[in-house]
Amino acid sequence: MTDVIDVNIKHLPENILLEILSYLSVKDLCRAGRVCRAWRRVVRDNTLWRHVDLLPYRLNLQKMWKVIRAHFSECLLTMKVRGFVESAGPKQKKPSLSDAMLLDLRERCPNIRDLHLHMCNTDNISANNLPRSLTRLVLHGCSWQPRWLKGHEENLQKIEGLDLSCCSRVDSFDMQDIGNWKGLKVLKLNGLYRLNEKGIQHVATSLPLLERLELSYTQCTELAVHHISRHLKNLCHLNMSNCSLLNDSAVETLSSGLHKLEYLDLKSNSQLTISGLSSLRACKRLSVLVFDLKDDTEKHMLQAELPNCTIVNGDV
Repeated sequence: MTDVIDVNIKHLPENILLEILSYLSVKDLCRAGRVCRAWRRVVRDNTLWRHVDLLPYRLNLQKMWKVIRAHFSECLLTMKVRGFVESAGPKQKKPSLSDAMLLDLRERCPNIRDLHLHMCNTDNISANNLPRSLTRLVLHGCSWQPRWLKGHEENLQKIEGLDLSCCSRVDSFDMQDIGNWKGLKVLKLNGLYRLNEKGIQHVATSLPLLERLELSYTQCTELAVHHISRHLKNLCHLNMSNCSLLNDSAVETLSSGLHKLEYLDLKSNSQLTISGLSSLRACKRLSVLVFDLKDDTEKHMLQAELPNCTIVNGDV
């Protein structure tokens, strides 16, 4: 008979228990800390609080302060927070962060690199109080205060990645402010309905180090593509899906200038044709193209034009 070994989890070495607890969500981790004193000590280990994802929860200011003071330290590298913008009624304006909290976070967590704010309000906080150690800032679906980033490029000079996707009221004037962040390498502007060719021109002419640019669901025109092709010579990843103003001529313009391009998303652009996409042969490094294909015949035709590129059907 095979011996059955009964392993009591209370007798596990703390390093093994620490590894197990690292797979828990923030909520379950806090619950685990209430099991016993030994577990509470392990849960408070700073290594469990390097990457904190609070997106599954909506925490008001009081609860956010409680989490920060109980668990955040110099070990924190990533913090993700979800606000109340998508909520109905008076909760929509309910803040999740405050200036005092941002200042405390900057002092308490001097090594934080990534800050993700989803569905948060910016009208009660100043960008000047954001942690200066940030290299990536994500504001997704946030209620935007116009010119929120103006004049703060020196305080946030380490930022290389900025994501403002689906934020409300972001316009060309904000693009002028973003143009002062000369070190940006990644910029995501998806779903900004006020973003037009003038704003895209500001970005293209001011940020020559950009390697990734995302412009889906924007007013990206052939003139905007001209500025992208002319100035963003380091661009490797470009997303222009769902840009209804694009045509075959814009793709040809794009192909003539972006010789480092490796990934291109053009799905849901009804004016583009297989014939027009053939100009992408000039992009020798292009390895992935996303485009809506009606059937296998169109895929074979496009693959014949771009034999060294993987064609991904965006219509699937």
